[in-house]
Amino acid sequence: MLNCLNILSFPSEVNENIISEILRGAYDKVNEANGVIAGGHTISTDHIIYGLSVNGLVEKSKLKTNSGALPQQKLILTKKIGTGIYSKEININKDAEDCQEVVKSMITLNKKACEIMHKYRVSAVTDITGFGLVGHLCEVALASNVSITIYLDSIPLFKRTRELALKYPNGGMKRNFAHFSKYVEISHNINSQENINILFDPQTSGGLLIVVDETDADKLLHDLHQEGITAASIIGETTILTDKHLKVK
Repeated sequence: MLNCLNILSFPSEVNENIISEILRGAYDKVNEANGVIAGGHTISTDHIIYGLSVNGLVEKSKLKTNSGALPQQKLILTKKIGTGIYSKEININKDAEDCQEVVKSMITLNKKACEIMHKYRVSAVTDITGFGLVGHLCEVALASNVSITIYLDSIPLFKRTRELALKYPNGGMKRNFAHFSKYVEISHNINSQENINILFDPQTSGGLLIVVDETDADKLLHDLHQEGITAASIIGETTILTDKHLKVK
């Protein structure tokens, strides 16, 4: 990362201390990522919107896209799933231990995981954000012209993700399902609304999905765990292209 610009909008009645905390949090994270906030833009709207415009450089040899996956590779997910499902619960019960875990996950950069993965034969990477786990898996499969199989029991979840999945459905889940479900086959025995909500839940600051050579997968996972990325799990593998781009078992 080289530099960033703040992009901020908020209504005039918002307490200025809240705006200061938003900007301070952004400064801390950009500084952690070795970047600089060079300025920004603010406008007045009826609700708070914040983001960053980011400029950076990458060595061509280290550039990883979502289109390089090959058959017979393993998939590692580095963070737990469920941030979208938890969003309302955090507003209601933010001091609960599991809510604090979700917040901690969202404010943790993927920087360390990224540095570790470059030691291994990684062919494709993406981060799990607004399209949810299934959406980003489909993007990798489509871009790479492979099929992917994942195993529901292997997906790391926050403590009450299952409990809250039906309580707090969101519009992002429905939009993701509408767009990506045609590429997906979910095994009959796990094809429930609860599981669909989890799989299509849009994530905020989710983890990396790393596609790595089968012989390197266990070593990479070990290194991630050793460096404190304990949620990291092998969730599936790639295969040659079949009738569906993604199968969930």
